[in-house]
Amino acid sequence: MRKFKPRILAASLAFGSLTAAGPTLAQSDIRTLPLPDAAAYPEGVTVDPISGAVYANSANTGVIFRIDPDSGAAAVIADPLDLGDTPPAKPVSVALGLKADGQGRIWVAGARTGSMHVVDIATGERLARFTTPEGPWLINDVALTSDAAYFTDTLRPVLWRVSRDSISDAALEPWLSFEGTVLEYGEDPNLNGIVATPDGRYLIVVLMKTGRLYRIDTRTREVTAINTGDSALDGGDGLALVGRRLFLVRQSAGEVVALDLSIDLSAAVEVKRIKPTELAWPATVAVRGDRLIVANSQLNRRGSGDPVLPFSLVSIPLAAFD
Repeated sequence: MRKFKPRILAASLAFGSLTAAGPTLAQSDIRTLPLPDAAAYPEGVTVDPISGAVYANSANTGVIFRIDPDSGAAAVIADPLDLGDTPPAKPVSVALGLKADGQGRIWVAGARTGSMHVVDIATGERLARFTTPEGPWLINDVALTSDAAYFTDTLRPVLWRVSRDSISDAALEPWLSFEGTVLEYGEDPNLNGIVATPDGRYLIVVLMKTGRLYRIDTRTREVTAINTGDSALDGGDGLALVGRRLFLVRQSAGEVVALDLSIDLSAAVEVKRIKPTELAWPATVAVRGDRLIVANSQLNRRGSGDPVLPFSLVSIPLAAFD
């Protein structure tokens, strides 16, 4: 496969620019990181655990960008679907959630392609593509453990798993079917965000339409509902975990909710929710140091073709939820 030569792209503002969102949020130092126009409708965001570099992708083309969190400079590091210069005439999501694994690779959920792939950060080369059986598909998000990558499917009631040692093209079969479990698929959209505990023992997932959270045991494949009381979590998209604090992005509500999980992850209590004006149909979320990095997808504006430019990421300090 071809190597990809990074292309440096200019963003219109610097990462450190502070935008006011009311006294409380302004004091918490919420920042906006503008992206180039080529990062159209950025849905996925991830932070490399080794370098601290931030990566995002375009839902329209699958192009992956590296963003310098200090200068705001952006560079295209990969175009794994070769759509960067010729996006589909009718916009459709070809890449959504992504995760950097600390081994020089990024794992990508392939959305409407029904597949997943792995990209080499240094060369831009697509190392492997994993396909799923024909059918209605929307591969939405990905979580990594020490030995595997787990992918959610919004339209089919299954969870997909790929060994991190199996970096070669493969056809996948479902690792877990949700039929007969407490996690019941209903009217779309269904499973979306996913996050793994640091030890890899559990996954936490969210049903987007209802906002219900579930714990999945990676050893036994047991699925357990997480009791969140009367906390409104519908529209739940990206998830991030810091200790036992879970951060959930509510896409249509334009807010981020912090919940504290019980020791066994069977219950969660809402701590605080914030709704910065900088958020624009937010999608996935990643943790970088003492901050959350949230992707402003603006997918609600894709059909009408009138996004607010520049596309952007938003940096929110974890302290904003204390």
